[in-house]
Order: sequence, then structure tokens, then C-alpha cells
Amino acid sequence: MDHLEPIPLWTLVANIKQEISYGEGKMETHKGSKQFSPGTKVYIIDWYAGMCKDITVIGLSRDTKRLITIVIRAEWIENFRVRLCYNPKVCSKIKTYFDKEQTGMQRYTEKFVNDMFIGIPQWNETLS
Repeated sequence: MDHLEPIPLWTLVANIKQEISYGEGKMETHKGSKQFSPGTKVYIIDWYAGMCKDITVIGLSRDTKRLITIVIRAEWIENFRVRLCYNPKVCSKIKTYFDKEQTGMQRYTEKFVNDMFIGIPQWNETLS
């Protein structure tokens, strides 16, 4: 039964903030984001390092309670940590995402995850 067990992947994990500021001047606040409830665990799988604003995450949708892959603002998340992901559905979504690239999963390494772990929280500090 070895073939049924997923191979764990290193992932950067975080949670959606309880309150997120929106609008002009960030005067309005909402509980969580439009797609995710507050506190939802998300797996950060990619970033736009040159822009320093947006990240690609996988998490349970607020409405459908299904896993979705979506681009959100880095400032909407908190409580970063690097963990091994054993969830077969999440691992499958990660592989599907990176299979669209020519290099496939070769870019998604433990070093890549650690680089995001160091870089993304620094973006949030500069935005504050």
C-alpha cells in the first residue's frame, strides 16, 4: 500500500487575519477576506517576489468549504510557519499548480519555501 501514501511536501503555512482593512485609505475593516474566514489555515505556494504584495495560497473557501487556489494580498495573513504537508489533496493541488510550468516541481523546494518564509513577513513590515 506504499503507492497510496502521499509524499509530504514542505510548505509555508499561515492564517488569515481576524480583521482586514479595505477601501480607500484602508478605513473599512472586514472579518477575514472575501474568500476565507478569519483564522483559516492557508498554504502559501508561490509569490511575486518583484512586486512584494501578492501571494498564491491554497485554503478552504469560506462559501463552498472546498480547497481553492487563489492569489491574495500578503498583508492579509499572519502567523507564518514552515511545516511538512501530509494532506494528499493539498499536495495534489501544489503539484497541479507547478505542473503548469515548464520546470514543474523542480522550483518548489525546501529552500524556495524557506526563502518565502524569510521574505514575505518583511513585506508586511514595510507596508505598516
